[in-house]
Amino acid sequence: MAYIDTALKLEDLPLGKSTCVEVGDAQVGIFHFAEGLYALDNFCPHRGAPLHDGTVTDGIVTCPWHQWQFQLDDGTCKNIPNVRATTYPVEVRDGVIWVNMEPQKTA
Repeated sequence: MAYIDTALKLEDLPLGKSTCVEVGDAQVGIFHFAEGLYALDNFCPHRGAPLHDGTVTDGIVTCPWHQWQFQLDDGTCKNIPNVRATTYPVEVRDGVIWVNMEPQKTA
């Protein structure tokens, strides 16, 4: 699948912040941190909380409702084995954030 333009400029998402964008029919949380730029399905797989509203520490987002924790790079849940948040490849083109809605492959 091709990358999709989110229309979100990197300069509008300061380092240390996150936001939610609509990409087609999906809502994607975009996270901009020193470790990189990440894109996850914005709904927590537990109860659907908006992950972009969670806190991020050391590359892990903590769900704002029930404190489930997900690694930004691969979506692995730190609380429950075998649970993942879907992650998507993300890149910046000419200052704009693009997301590939084909989920990233995990090892």
